[in-house]
Amino acid sequence: MSLTRTSHSELDSRTAIRIGVIVNAVGGYSRGVVRGISSFAQARGWELCVEGINHPNLNLKSGLFSALIVQASTPVLQLRAKSTHLPVVNVSSTSAHLLPYSVTTDDHAAGAMAAEHLLRRGYRDLACFTPDKKRFAQLRHGGFEARAASQGVSVVRIGSLTQLRGIIRDRRSPLGVLASNDRSALTVLDTCRALGVRVPEDVAVIGVDNDDLAQSLAGPPLSTVDTARERIGFEAAALLEKLLTEKHVEPTHLTIAPKGILVRRSTDSIVVADDDVARASRFIQLNASRLIGVTDVCRDATISRRQLERRFRITLGRSVLDEITRHRVERARQLLIDTDLTLAQVAIAAGFRSTSYFSVLFKARAGQTPARLRQAYRV
Repeated sequence: MSLTRTSHSELDSRTAIRIGVIVNAVGGYSRGVVRGISSFAQARGWELCVEGINHPNLNLKSGLFSALIVQASTPVLQLRAKSTHLPVVNVSSTSAHLLPYSVTTDDHAAGAMAAEHLLRRGYRDLACFTPDKKRFAQLRHGGFEARAASQGVSVVRIGSLTQLRGIIRDRRSPLGVLASNDRSALTVLDTCRALGVRVPEDVAVIGVDNDDLAQSLAGPPLSTVDTARERIGFEAAALLEKLLTEKHVEPTHLTIAPKGILVRRSTDSIVVADDDVARASRFIQLNASRLIGVTDVCRDATISRRQLERRFRITLGRSVLDEITRHRVERARQLLIDTDLTLAQVAIAAGFRSTSYFSVLFKARAGQTPARLRQAYRV
């Protein structure tokens, strides 16, 4: 891939800043990062030249660029970037040794978020799959394992296709699998299909990165951790501007928290032995954004409130109202990140009766106000 774009600006061409953006040309993560860089570049009047890291004629000579943003995923590419003696910001967490100035995904948090998602759906048999030993995969799996361990759940690490087939074939209960990225998740889905295993009823699968190409190939639709790629690109460009304008900048490694889970069919199930709790949980999942209450859930499950509350606490460790609120807060979180709806509109769309109650409860559950969360993810 080779793409040159000059931002519309009144800057004199003699003073224009030309940024080389060197990324994986086919990766969904890379495309998101480039969009974030472009947002910043347009505001500054920078000229961007985007090249693939495997381009046969890739040229990083200092005379071509003012600075570089590089997906420095290999030691060779790191050395090439350093040898230019230009300001360089890295946007890859693949290598064990990062460049001095890097902006990357908080991979540990992404893994923990995936584990929380599966644990809340009742999965207690968990595994993580990656065909390689890259740093980002190890961090994601480390976060996944740590969050599972906090709930007394162990995780099986799967490193090969043969092992993956065996684990899926020999499972004794519903299995939840984190793949290190969406492309690895496709391998898990393909393996389940070849073995005649149902997704998500028998095996739930979650990936990372929300790679649009991988998503288009997934069957069923793949749940994934959205790694805030546009924000990574924007913050990388902002850090690069500091390197261009300030005399001294301390080595910096920014880690950007994931946006959240995009729940799709591959994990759209609840694993509980109690059929009434499973039915009630499904009803809540489908209707939480409406103005339902505990009474509505009990009516649909055809069980008394006292019985359902008791069985919810035994099975899921929380009350029926807690489960309703959890779904509403997660729905509101996604709307705050992904839309421009006002707080009042978000409150209504997520099933809250008032904006003030929504704001207070959201801060209590999410640890920050709705406005602060939205600001954190805005590019």
